[in-house]
Amino acid sequence: MMGDPRLLLLDEPVAGVAGPLAMKIFNNLRNIVDETGISILIIEHNMDFILRQGVDRIIVMNEGRVLMQGTPEEVRNNRQVVEAYLGSDGMSGDVEE
Repeated sequence: MMGDPRLLLLDEPVAGVAGPLAMKIFNNLRNIVDETGISILIIEHNMDFILRQGVDRIIVMNEGRVLMQGTPEEVRNNRQVVEAYLGSDGMSGDVEE
């Protein structure tokens, strides 16, 4: 942060962290964005957590390729994302929060 970056890259910043602390970490990251204008790129495998955080944009990758990108709502309702991350057996097509 001392070098006045424009982008902060974080790899699973809440991996293995309990819910309340994970929320505190994410809220601190949101404050950094709001106060400094720095963009943050977060790599996260916990799709449920990311979809609930009000992020601006999500890029979903599967097997090393971009599967789709869009808003959390677009990602939540994308059949390919549901199949890749939750399997297609018995799914209605929507990802439940």
